[in-house]
Amino acid sequence: MRIRYNFLTLGLILVLAVGGCSKVSKKATPSPTDTALVTEQTTPTEETERIGQVVVLTEREPITLDPYRMVSPSPDDSIAVHLWDTLVWLDDDLALKPHLAESWWLVNDLTWELELRQGITFQNGEPFDARAVKSSLERAARLEGSLETFATDVALQSVEIVDDYTVRVRTTKPAVSLIYELASVEILPPIYYAQTSLEDLARNPVGSGPYQLAGWDPGGRLVLEANDDYWQGVPLVRTIVFEAENDVSQRLTRLVDGDTDLVADLPPDQSGAADTERTQLLAIESTRRLFVGLRFQEDTPLADRRVRQALNYAVDVQALVSEFHAGYGQRYGSWVNPPNADPALSPWPYDPAKARDLLSQAGYPDGFEIAMDTPVGRYYQDQEIAKAIAAQLAKVGVTTIVQPREWSVYVSERLIPKDTAPLFLLSLMSWGDGPEDMRNLAYDFPFNPTLWYNEEFEQLIGEIEQTFNSRLRQNLQLRAQAIAYDEAPWIWLWRPYLFYGASEKLDWWQPRPDGLIYLYASLGLEG
Repeated sequence: MRIRYNFLTLGLILVLAVGGCSKVSKKATPSPTDTALVTEQTTPTEETERIGQVVVLTEREPITLDPYRMVSPSPDDSIAVHLWDTLVWLDDDLALKPHLAESWWLVNDLTWELELRQGITFQNGEPFDARAVKSSLERAARLEGSLETFATDVALQSVEIVDDYTVRVRTTKPAVSLIYELASVEILPPIYYAQTSLEDLARNPVGSGPYQLAGWDPGGRLVLEANDDYWQGVPLVRTIVFEAENDVSQRLTRLVDGDTDLVADLPPDQSGAADTERTQLLAIESTRRLFVGLRFQEDTPLADRRVRQALNYAVDVQALVSEFHAGYGQRYGSWVNPPNADPALSPWPYDPAKARDLLSQAGYPDGFEIAMDTPVGRYYQDQEIAKAIAAQLAKVGVTTIVQPREWSVYVSERLIPKDTAPLFLLSLMSWGDGPEDMRNLAYDFPFNPTLWYNEEFEQLIGEIEQTFNSRLRQNLQLRAQAIAYDEAPWIWLWRPYLFYGASEKLDWWQPRPDGLIYLYASLGLEG
């Protein structure tokens, strides 16, 4: 999985006027008890009137348009997904679908073969073929400063051109998640990206996607115009404009005033303002897991499993959800997302008496003092959530010193060197792939500073990554989840919701649990 989907930040988005609009029905107000999409959508048909322009407001703006150096789902990857295609596609439910690759199969445990779609042309006239796939996968692996981790994630050995529309991807070890990983790699026209300077590529992208860049004023508007020759059909929306607006109230005001069509990155306690007579509030539970990591170091309280379990019993997650996320969210039993999560793992209950009993059993009847790192401003009310967790832990005798850190410092000085405080607040994104979710707790996972090592768990991870039979793999995943649940390397928290405000012209659009804003829909006409 691309590191940019797990961490780091910075992104952009722009905007301008409004285009043609079609009549749509008002949506229902979402409820905090819902766990999926909280409003119904309609689907564009051939009779749908083409929309002239859609304006999107997000919190941040992008700093580059080189796809392998882009950072976050909103707005970076939300822009990228309109400019470039990938070999496979994750639909709104995060299910794998053929895209530039029509089909794929396993030749042997170390080799995948992909049959490519024919007749597709990049927007500069270059043909899409096996050469484009080979050069893109190799560029992602070799580009200095690349945030695309496909090559290391699958232990890539080589990409072989079988013929113009067939490629073989070879790995040094079995890679059951290779097809999922390919959903993150944008395919680029090889000649253009080989002959153009990195500086120009960062501002003048070329792809085969449903839109092409029409203009970008860093710090201002980014405009995408429809590619009417797109292989999946003429885009319903002619022009998409992205703009960044850090102030939430300004984003909401512009939505209500009709100056924008979609606002993203809304905080839970202010999102209700998006629900008006002419606009709708959309909410969806994300696949992101919020948690407090627990560092395993000898001769410290956290080395004792009973202490780690006690901390889970000591945190009232639903109280945190109610106070900081307006009641949207519920504690998860497994860090693995459905459908791969073990349904037998019930969320840890809030039981401070049980927590105190476990601490006494572990030899800490009077508790102890400990530090917790937290980012500031990376997640909604992250510092406040950390302090509230510290207050709850204090009730069972654990005095927690909260250490706020600016996000870039948090990443560079704490996460990357795996040198955090004994407790650390963090959130990890997911595309819903079971083996990828499992690896979040693997000892060698880049962003796992817990230092937790369980020999049986690590062996199971190794087997999972080499087991292509889905039923056998799921059985292994269930065993591994049960081990981690009992060992408690995290204080398991909740999956935050994503909130959007949309104008009536976006009646057909729906949010995705991975946070990607995707506005392509076919008008029903061939490109």
